[in-house]
Amino acid sequence: MFYLMVFLMFYSTDFFADDLEIPTTIKFEKPKDEIDTLTFRKENTFEIKNGSQPGIYEYYVWYKPIEKGKIYLKAFEISKNIPLSADQIKEKSTIEVSPNDSLQLFHKEFTIYEGDWGKFYGSKISLYFKPDHKPEQKVIEKKYVVEGWMR
Repeated sequence: MFYLMVFLMFYSTDFFADDLEIPTTIKFEKPKDEIDTLTFRKENTFEIKNGSQPGIYEYYVWYKPIEKGKIYLKAFEISKNIPLSADQIKEKSTIEVSPNDSLQLFHKEFTIYEGDWGKFYGSKISLYFKPDHKPEQKVIEKKYVVEGWMR
């Protein structure tokens, strides 16, 4: 039993992405290495940037809040619609917003835990807005090729 425990501690492979194929009929974006935050955006949008390690990402969102609430991300594997790190991504990506007359730039980090480094798969990442005391609403959805963070 001891040897099994030691083996599992050092054997960190996650088999989540092993049987997943990236659909060729869908156009995916890749997370960027740099985000141009100085170029003016004309509408609500977001971009994903590679973080400090594979599977760790940063998101930059240009958003014009029309009422008080929260914005956050949700991610799903695209071919089987499997939620990705649902609770963790929502918690880590949540940003409080207040009404404003112009687009504002917000920035946060999040981690996708499903999969391993170098095992890429298709995902859909959506920006949601949850007004205070009202149901959430999807604002934007984009498709990205992602990989999981190797624990």
